[in-house]
Amino acid sequence: MDFIIPHFGCGHPRELLFLGWVCENVYVDTSGSNQWMRWMPYPFTVDSAFAKFYQTFGPERIIFGTDSSYFPRGFAIDYLKEQNKAVRFLSIPDEHAQLIFGGNMARLLQIEL
Repeated sequence: MDFIIPHFGCGHPRELLFLGWVCENVYVDTSGSNQWMRWMPYPFTVDSAFAKFYQTFGPERIIFGTDSSYFPRGFAIDYLKEQNKAVRFLSIPDEHAQLIFGGNMARLLQIEL
């Protein structure tokens, strides 16, 4: 059974990194505004989150999440832009970015792309 933990672990990224290190069936979801990062007792940003989770989970267990809804907000394009920028800043290869931004979820849901 696979488990998806949302929002980079929302306030508990260290614990999620440990969990993902030892459990190959744990995935991380990147959704949300990630405003919780402001209250971490150490510097933690979307860039550093992607770096740490990419290093620990690999590109096959990171799932882009929009945190969008259909009413009233609609698609939260700013979250996509910020996360895409972080992936590009870290020079994550395009084939890995494709996994993160759709391929991994398609695989989990058994959807042909």
